[in-house]
Amino acid sequence: MVRTPDGQIALIDLLSRSYMSMINPNVVLTSGSQYMPMAGIETNFLLKLLSMTETILYPISLSLLLAVFMYTLVLEKEERLREMMKMNGMKMSNYWFVNYIWNFFLYLPSAIFFLLFGYFVVRMPFFVGTSIFILIFTVIGWGASQISLSFFFQNFFYKSQMVTGKVLIEKFSYPSP
Repeated sequence: MVRTPDGQIALIDLLSRSYMSMINPNVVLTSGSQYMPMAGIETNFLLKLLSMTETILYPISLSLLLAVFMYTLVLEKEERLREMMKMNGMKMSNYWFVNYIWNFFLYLPSAIFFLLFGYFVVRMPFFVGTSIFILIFTVIGWGASQISLSFFFQNFFYKSQMVTGKVLIEKFSYPSP
């Protein structure tokens, strides 16, 4: 369970009071906080531990295809296939569109498996307690952002062999937002 630290609330309260007294000294600002109980949290320690690790494991499990997306793009750049396609008259807008659609269709089966397994097999509170439409929207948005990131990051690599190791090391070494 994530709670706002009391010191942070006190600092915001102090800043708000000083700002209000500077603007209008006749106004008195009173603030406070009340922690509400979280619904659906079991008392079982294992379920609490799994619920805490969900926030780290789910984004990582859906991010593993980022290296695959980048590998294809960097390999085409390394072997000069993209330049050959341009010489043969392919528009770059068509190239990026086809790559985006192809990568999305590679991502879609893993995302569908992820949602179905989590919702029907594991029945974790993350899946059961959240609307299926919000989950689908979030997973599709996550896939779109992963594909866009692969388009951006491929600019920094020139050898396809560097992509898989470098991307996985960077992905797992930095905390997920």
